[in-house]
Amino acid sequence: MYSALISVEEFFYQKHDVVTPHSNLWGDFNLSLNGTLELNVAEQTYLSPPSYGLWIPPQTEHCCTAVDDQLTHYICIRIHPQLCQSLSQSTKTLSIRPFLRHTIEEVLEQQKQGIPSSPYYQHLLELLVDQIQNSVCYEHYLPQTNHPTLKPILEHLSDTTRFPQSLQEILDTFQITERHALRLSQEHLKLSLSEWRNRAKIIYAISLIQQGVSIKKISLDLGYQHTSSFIEFFKRYTHQTPAQMRNL
Repeated sequence: MYSALISVEEFFYQKHDVVTPHSNLWGDFNLSLNGTLELNVAEQTYLSPPSYGLWIPPQTEHCCTAVDDQLTHYICIRIHPQLCQSLSQSTKTLSIRPFLRHTIEEVLEQQKQGIPSSPYYQHLLELLVDQIQNSVCYEHYLPQTNHPTLKPILEHLSDTTRFPQSLQEILDTFQITERHALRLSQEHLKLSLSEWRNRAKIIYAISLIQQGVSIKKISLDLGYQHTSSFIEFFKRYTHQTPAQMRNL
């Protein structure tokens, strides 16, 4: 039975709550239903905002810290080693699609009803593994670097007061060509600076949404003149609208 191979647990964290370093014999798939956690895995830092989970292979030491002002609702799916063979042997950031999220929520609902041994519940757990195995994955959601040229650029790109500025305006500050910056970012971050900045904007937008800030104000803060353009951008990255995330 899948209930002997998969365990789904939920946790609630206040800002600055810390889970001390630990490792498990089972693999861990960690994701946030609400809020963002910062995880340290094998001396590397990962962010886990809603819509992006973190796969941690068995026997990998990790710890985490809640970084949002709002209560963080976090899910840990523990997977037996025999099911981990078809999953990555290294830490990965996975995209959380709505169907996976809904499946997790249904698993939690079944647990609350006290009927986790039913065939339906076993099927839900099997679905979870299938979806995790087939999720789009990345090395990091928001990779960092100590490269002397890139590091200060990333600090500017993640500065929320500079979000209305274009990428070119920020690069001009450092007197670096977009072509050179792209080469460095692909080499050290494995993605373009525009993609990196978009992800930084998404994390910021999610935080504001959870604080109850209006969609119009968030749009302006991120440099969008039209709210509809921001909504389209947000949905492309999270697979849901800002309003849908707020109502979760």
